[in-house]
Amino acid sequence: MKYSAFICSLFIFLFIGVQSIFAQDYTMKGKVSDSNGPLVGASVVVKDNPAIGTMTDSDGMFTIKVSRGSTLLFSYLGYKDVEYLVTKQEQNLDIKFTESATEVEEVVVTALGTQRKISTLSAVTSVDVNDLQQPVASVANLLGGRVAGVISTMSSGEPGKNIADFWIRGIGTFGANASALVLIDGLEGDINSLDPADIESFSVLKDASATAVYGVRGANGVVLITTKRGKIDKLEITARVAFTLSHLKRLPNYVGAYEYAQLANEARAVRGEEPLYSDIEMNIIRNGLDPDLYPDVNWQDEIIKHNSWKQSYYVSARGGAQAAQYFLSLGASIEDAAYKQDKSSIYSSNVGYNTYSYRANIDINLTKTTKIYFGSDGFLKVQNEPGVANTDYIWQAQASINPLRLPTMYSNGQMPAVGSGSETSPYVMINQMGRRSSQEFSGKVTLNIEQDLSMITKGLKIRAQGAYDITSWFNESRLIQPALYEAVGRTQDGELVTILRVPEQAASYGKSTDQYRKYHFESTLNYDRVFGDDHRVSALVYYYMSDEKTASSGTTNMNSIPMRYQGLSSRITYGFRDTYMIDFNFGYTGSENFQPGRRFGFFPSVALGWVPTQYEFMRRGLPFLNFLKIRASYGTVGNDRLAGNQRFPYLTLVNRGSVSPFGSTAVESLIESYIGADNLLWEKAIKADLGIEGRLFGDKVNFVVDFFNDKRDGIFQRRVQVPEYVGLISQPYSNVGAMRSYGADGNISFTQRLGKNTWLTLRGNFTYSKNDVENWEEANPAYPYQEASGYPYGVVRGYQSLGLFKDEYDIETSPIQTFGTVMPGDIKYRDVNGDGRIDADDMVPIAYSFNPLLMYGFGGEFQYKNFTIGVLFKGTGRTDYFRGGTGYTPFYEGRTGNVLTQAADPRNRWIPMEYAVANGIDPSLAENPNALYPRLQYGLNNNNSQTSDFWKGDARYLRLQEITLNYNYKANALKKVGISSIDFQLVGNNLCVWDKVKIFDPEQATSNGKVYPLPMTITFQMYVHF
Repeated sequence: MKYSAFICSLFIFLFIGVQSIFAQDYTMKGKVSDSNGPLVGASVVVKDNPAIGTMTDSDGMFTIKVSRGSTLLFSYLGYKDVEYLVTKQEQNLDIKFTESATEVEEVVVTALGTQRKISTLSAVTSVDVNDLQQPVASVANLLGGRVAGVISTMSSGEPGKNIADFWIRGIGTFGANASALVLIDGLEGDINSLDPADIESFSVLKDASATAVYGVRGANGVVLITTKRGKIDKLEITARVAFTLSHLKRLPNYVGAYEYAQLANEARAVRGEEPLYSDIEMNIIRNGLDPDLYPDVNWQDEIIKHNSWKQSYYVSARGGAQAAQYFLSLGASIEDAAYKQDKSSIYSSNVGYNTYSYRANIDINLTKTTKIYFGSDGFLKVQNEPGVANTDYIWQAQASINPLRLPTMYSNGQMPAVGSGSETSPYVMINQMGRRSSQEFSGKVTLNIEQDLSMITKGLKIRAQGAYDITSWFNESRLIQPALYEAVGRTQDGELVTILRVPEQAASYGKSTDQYRKYHFESTLNYDRVFGDDHRVSALVYYYMSDEKTASSGTTNMNSIPMRYQGLSSRITYGFRDTYMIDFNFGYTGSENFQPGRRFGFFPSVALGWVPTQYEFMRRGLPFLNFLKIRASYGTVGNDRLAGNQRFPYLTLVNRGSVSPFGSTAVESLIESYIGADNLLWEKAIKADLGIEGRLFGDKVNFVVDFFNDKRDGIFQRRVQVPEYVGLISQPYSNVGAMRSYGADGNISFTQRLGKNTWLTLRGNFTYSKNDVENWEEANPAYPYQEASGYPYGVVRGYQSLGLFKDEYDIETSPIQTFGTVMPGDIKYRDVNGDGRIDADDMVPIAYSFNPLLMYGFGGEFQYKNFTIGVLFKGTGRTDYFRGGTGYTPFYEGRTGNVLTQAADPRNRWIPMEYAVANGIDPSLAENPNALYPRLQYGLNNNNSQTSDFWKGDARYLRLQEITLNYNYKANALKKVGISSIDFQLVGNNLCVWDKVKIFDPEQATSNGKVYPLPMTITFQMYVHF
C-alpha cells in the first residue's frame, strides 16, 4: 500500500513536471519582411486559437506571448501564409515572405465557384473590392468607368432616385429582358441593398462560356458578388462613420422678370404681333411695383438650398476558430435632399432616403468533410417625400413657371397656382401638400450544406443550398390640397382679383401593402483533380429550381399561379500543362411561357485557350512577356420573357358572356380576350468572344482585351403584319425579331515601386458596344429609311436641318414645309424623298439612342508609407441628346416655360435686322445663320418644334469622378485601447466635368433641366479597426 502511494505520488510529480515543461509560456519577438524590407500590418496569430494575436508595427516588428508547442501563423495580403512551430523562446525571430499568393494559385470568382486564373477561359472582369469602398447610394453607381464591360447612366441625383442603371456590354436585345443577373452569394439579389464594406469579391461575367450554366437567367451577363464570411482568426471589429456634403453646382440659369418681358415682346414683335407687355407694365416690372400681378421670382432660390447632408454608420465583427467562423454587420444611412423646407408648416416635407441593413452568417465544420453555412440578411429603405404625386413635378415647375407667372404667396394670403401637377407653385408642393412615405423591406434566409466526397474519389464535392426571400412594401400618405388661386387683375380700389384654379380638398390618409416571396433550391456536384501533374480535369453539374409570387398579382386564377423555373447545367474543363485548355458548358432550362414539348431549351457553349508563355523558348526569347493567354468562346444563351410579363402566352384566353343571335333570347357565349401563340420558342443569343490576357515587365503591366459579337434570333414581337380582316382580337407573339450587338472591352494597369515605401499604380478601362436591328416586325413602310431593320435599336427619327431660312426668296424656292407658316429665321428641312413637300415621309434616322456607345475610365493611386491618394476619371464617347421643350425653347407654350440666359444673349438667337436696329441691338449680331435659336415666337411654333438634328447635341463628357485621400494611422497608444489602426478618408465625387452641354449635367442632358441635378459630394469617412 505504501509502495502504491509512493508510485502514485511519483507519477503525479512527474506528470506535473512534464506539463510545466511543455506548457511553459514564451515571449516571442521578431521581424516580418519580404525582399523589399519590413512589412507593416502583417498578422501574427496562434493557429487554431486566433484570439491570441497581434500585428507588426511600422518597422515590421512584433511581440507575442505563446505556449511551447503552439504554431504561429503569419499572413500578409498577397503572400502565402507562413507557419512557425514554437519550441523555444526567440527574441530575434526573422520571418520572410518569399512566395506570393498570386504565384501560388491566383483564382478568380466565376460561375458556381472559383477557377485558377491561368486556366479560366471566360470573359470575366474581377474588381478590387478596395475600389468599391466609396460613400455612394448604391454599388451600381461605382461600375461605369471602373469595370470593363459595363455601361451605366445616372438620370437623377435625388436621394432614393440617385441609383445608376447599368448594362453588361450594352443593350443586346429589344425584348423584355435586357438587364444583367445579379447574384449575391450565389442567389439572386438586389445590388442596391449591399454595403460596400460587406463585399469580399466582385466579378462580372460577360460571355456565353461564363454565363451558360445560369441558363436563361444569365442571358445578359452576370454580376457575381460574394460577401464576407467568418475566418479562423482573432475577433476583428471594424467600425465606419461617414458624413457627406452634397452640393448642387450645375443648375440652369433663367432670366429675371424684366428680361423675360423684353424677350416676350420681341417674340411677339418679330412675328408681327402686338407686344405682350405695354410700356406701363414694363415700368411696373422693372421697378417691382406690383409683386402680385408682376412678380419676379427665381424659383430655384425659393425651393433649393444647394447643400444637403448624408450620414452613414457601419460596424462589423468577424472571427472564429477551427470549429466555426462567424460574420456580423449592421449599417444605416440617413440622407436629405436640397429642398428648402418651411419648418413652420405642419404640412411640409423634405425628401429623405434612409436605409438600414444587417448581415449575419456562420460556417460550422461538423466534421472534416462536412460543412454547414447559415446566413441571414435584411435591408430596409424608407423614402419620405412631399405630398405632391411625383417630385419630378418640382423640377418641371421650376423650368415651366416663368418669373412673372406666380409669386411665392399672394399679398392676401392666398396660395398661387395656374393648374395642378407641375403647374402648381413648387413652394406649395414642398410645404403645403402633406407627405408620403414608402417603406420596403427585403430579407433572405439561407442554409447551405457542403460535403467532401473524397472517400469516393479524390476531388469530388457536393453542395446543396436552400433560400427563402421575402420583400414587403408599405406605402402611406397624409395629404392635403389647399385652395390655389391665380391673380387676374385688380379692382378700381386696388384690391387683388383672383380666380380659383385648384379647389381645396380635406386632409386624407391612405395606405397600401404588398408582399413578394421566393423559394429557391440548388445543388452543385463539383469535381477537380490533377492527374500526373500534366492533366487537370474539373467538372460540375448544377440543378436549380425556384418558385416566386407577388401577392398583388394574384387577382386572377392564372396570375395567382407562382412563377416557376428549373434548370440543369454543367461544365467540363480540361487543361494540359496549363498550356492548352478547353471548356464545355451547357444549360438546360425550363419555362412556363412555352407549351408542353417546347418548355425546355438547351444552350451549349465551348471555349478554347492557349498559353504560349508556358513554352521554354517563349520565356527565353521574350523575357519581358511574363504571361500571355489567348482564349475564344462560342455559345448560346436563352431568354423567355415577353414585354409586359405576359404569363402563359401560348394559351388563348376566353371570357364568359352572353349574346342574342338575330335578336333572340340571350344565350351564354365565350369571347376571346387574348390570342395565344402555341408555336413560341426560346429567344436565343449566339455569343462569340475572343480575348487576350497578358502580363509584362515583371508583372508590372497587366492587360485584358475582349472582342465580342452577340446575335439574337427569335426575339418575341407581336405580329403587326397580320391583317385586320383575319379577325383576331389581339396580335399574337411570335419569334420574328433579330438583333446584333458587337464591340470590345478591356483594361490595363501598371504598377511600379518608386522607393522603399512608395508605390504608383496607373489603370484604365473601356467598353464599346454598338447594336443593329436585323429584323423588326412592322407594317410595310413607304421608304427603306423608315424601316427599323438595318438601324441601331432606339434610333431617333426626325428631319434633317439645312439651317435657317435666309429670306423670303429662300422660302419661296424651297419645298413646302407642311407645319404652318414659316418666316426667315425659321428652321429649313431637307426634302429627303424629293416630292417637293416636307412631311412625315421625310423623317430619317438622325441620332442613336441616348445611352453612350463608349464608356471609359482611367486613373491611379500613389502610396507613400501610410498615405494614399487615388484619382478616377470617367468619360463617354459621343452621346446624342435633343435640346428643346419647356424650359429650353423660349416661350415654348406661351406663358408656360422659363427662358435660359443663353437665349437672352443676342448672339445665340436669330434677330431680324430691322428689329435689331430699332431696339439698339448690335446689327452685326442680327440674322445670325449659326444661331442656337431660330426666330422667336410667343407660343408653340409647330415648324421649329419638330424633332430635327437642328436641336441635336453632343452629351459626351470627361468627368473627374473621384479623388480619395486616405491616411492609415497606427500608434502604440491606439493598441493600448484595443485599436489596431484608423483610416481617415476624404473623398470627393463629381468634382469637375468637361463637356459641350454646359447648362445641365451632360449625363442628364435629355431632361433639359427638369430633373434633380447630379450633385458634387465631399465625404469625410473614418474606419476604426479593432
